[in-house]
Amino acid sequence: MLKPGNRRDVLLCLLFLASFVLTLKSSSDKVPGCLRGTRAEPMLSQFSTGNQNIHDIAVGVIVSLFIYLLVVWLPERDKRKRVRRNLRLQYDSFKEGCIAVFLSAMSGGYDPAMIDGLKDREQFMRFLKEPFCGEQTRWDAVANGLHAENIKSLIVEFEILIAEVRFTLIAVDVENQEVFALLKDLANILYRARNCAPQYDGVKSLLRLMWSVFAGWSFIGGYTKKDVIADKIEAM
Repeated sequence: MLKPGNRRDVLLCLLFLASFVLTLKSSSDKVPGCLRGTRAEPMLSQFSTGNQNIHDIAVGVIVSLFIYLLVVWLPERDKRKRVRRNLRLQYDSFKEGCIAVFLSAMSGGYDPAMIDGLKDREQFMRFLKEPFCGEQTRWDAVANGLHAENIKSLIVEFEILIAEVRFTLIAVDVENQEVFALLKDLANILYRARNCAPQYDGVKSLLRLMWSVFAGWSFIGGYTKKDVIADKIEAM
């Protein structure tokens, strides 16, 4: 099933082809030599009447489509690419910033080279589920090591991502309804996370959200290897 934007582009292409054929068919010029004697020649023969009007309308449609292509379609496509790239980079920066906070809360110091690998969901889940001390996992150590400054850093990362999501929803017309719904849901989730209490229950709720984003866990579908947010950003 074609997406709304794709359906529009297909319709415009069909309109261009129909106008092009009508332009040739209504033209007073002879059929091009390469088409004479072929099955296309009868199709391009002139109408019995109204050829000039049809020709003028068809040419007007073609010119209008070229103006639309140059003035609207190409600039909108380039703008969408820029916005998508900026949101992708900001989402990547959000993950890097949060992972750095996790590692700092867990052990106080960390190797910056680890961050890039932990952006992968499987590596993140495998690393944070490993034993840390006794029966504690590394994710438990993160939860126990979070303090006011760590939480404040996570909130800042959330706020930056919220601003980029809001800009995306304002800057471009998100035609894919699944993408639009995800971005809206993400913005709402981030707002709730930003206002979570620094006490135990608030931190627990925040970490539950973090595990969902970074490890791909949901109560409905369990774990998924795909980064749904990244996939939807690419589908914009």
